[in-house]
Amino acid sequence: MIVTEHFVYVHVSRSGGTFLNKLIRQHVPGARMLQYHGHLKDLPAEYSHLPVIGFVRNPWDWYVSMFSDYARKQQYVFQILSDRGALDFEATVTRFLTLGEDNAESRKSLRRLALAAPRVIDVKRPPPKHLPGLRTEHFRNYPAGLGYYSWLVQLMFESQSEHDVLFGRFENLRTEALRLLEETGTPITNDITAYLENAEALNASPRPKAFADSYGPELVRLVAQKDARLIERFDYQFPESF
Repeated sequence: MIVTEHFVYVHVSRSGGTFLNKLIRQHVPGARMLQYHGHLKDLPAEYSHLPVIGFVRNPWDWYVSMFSDYARKQQYVFQILSDRGALDFEATVTRFLTLGEDNAESRKSLRRLALAAPRVIDVKRPPPKHLPGLRTEHFRNYPAGLGYYSWLVQLMFESQSEHDVLFGRFENLRTEALRLLEETGTPITNDITAYLENAEALNASPRPKAFADSYGPELVRLVAQKDARLIERFDYQFPESF
């Protein structure tokens, strides 16, 4: 989570955050990192008047990116839910999607995740790449009925305070970033324009380019069911009909 003179940025995993972190920290006035993958509810009250920006991604695409990236980094949530990489994409993503269900497998997974996650996070330094901004309490209070990605987005932006939250879509990251900067009154300098036009993508996952090819019909429908509210809110679709 980064605060600036004009807005607060909340970084959701696999949604262009490395690219945006660099843009904001290098080119936006007053930018200061409060906590890597910090949650909005942890924002100090002195910044509560600022608008909040964040990015969302097509859930079907997000799970493909997550699978490739988390496997490469040996991220502990992935390691537990994939049986340390032994499970394939469909089996692993099914576990992510059904984590909150009332069955023995999900309960066991949540117990393991709660034990693996840190109880507290040191806000003074970024976590290792395999440690997201999740704590033991998050897995102990995991809700039923939500896909993992929907839960993560909800968790990152929930707060006891009222905030003006503006979302961009990852699929048009550069143009959406410019739009959000303009909407928050951020001065658009030549450096910002040059970065958005010319900077290389950062932290891209080694994933298939056509994410639809990773899915079978049942998994397509499961994502549609578990991430339904996010899909409907941002008008996402799967590119093929099953």
